[in-house]
Amino acid sequence: MTSSTWSKADLHIHSLYSDGAHDIPTILAHVAEHTDLRVIAITDHDCIASAYEAHFLAPRYGIEVVVGQEITTNRGHLLGLFINEQVPRGLSIPEAVDAVHVQGGLAVLAHPFDRIADSPMRHRPYPTADEWLGYNLDGLEAMNGCQLDPKANPRAHMLATLLGLPTLGGSDAHHRQVIGVSHTRFPGETAADLFKAIRQGTCEPAGRGWSRSEYLGWVLKSFIPRI
Repeated sequence: MTSSTWSKADLHIHSLYSDGAHDIPTILAHVAEHTDLRVIAITDHDCIASAYEAHFLAPRYGIEVVVGQEITTNRGHLLGLFINEQVPRGLSIPEAVDAVHVQGGLAVLAHPFDRIADSPMRHRPYPTADEWLGYNLDGLEAMNGCQLDPKANPRAHMLATLLGLPTLGGSDAHHRQVIGVSHTRFPGETAADLFKAIRQGTCEPAGRGWSRSEYLGWVLKSFIPRI
């Protein structure tokens, strides 16, 4: 039976465990009190401990947390979702995808046309069509809230269409104010429904990019304190 209920998930959120501004309880409280998200994924850079903490605490806040990681490959960032073990950094994209799939997880390429954060477009030579197809991805982040280049997300959506990949959205939040501004819509209400929707390609990216004031908030609350 097809669900008539559609829900929202933010599948790209950072915490203090990597380069985010907030601890896990603060993030969960903000999601529960100030958003209509049903599912989130904590995807800290090359770290899975934060996602496990959030997964453990999530029932107290009435939301579901997907255990995830933003994996640094040798050619850009990859979101490993629904995983249970940390994936080593520095692998090739196919190797990292395989490491995610061995765990029964989903591999989604993050911000593929980002020229500030790590992405395939910052590594020459650019991937060929055969290489893109050979990555064996489960989806592509076609709406990333943190993109400064207005062409980056449309190009990502076009690439996903050419490759026949499901498209997802994530805020890439490094501070709580932008959590959920970009998100993934999916039929159903649970993390299990989300997993099924990504597998079947019935999810869709939605939302908007960060505003100027939200970028300023990131600089003041996360970027400057980190440096």
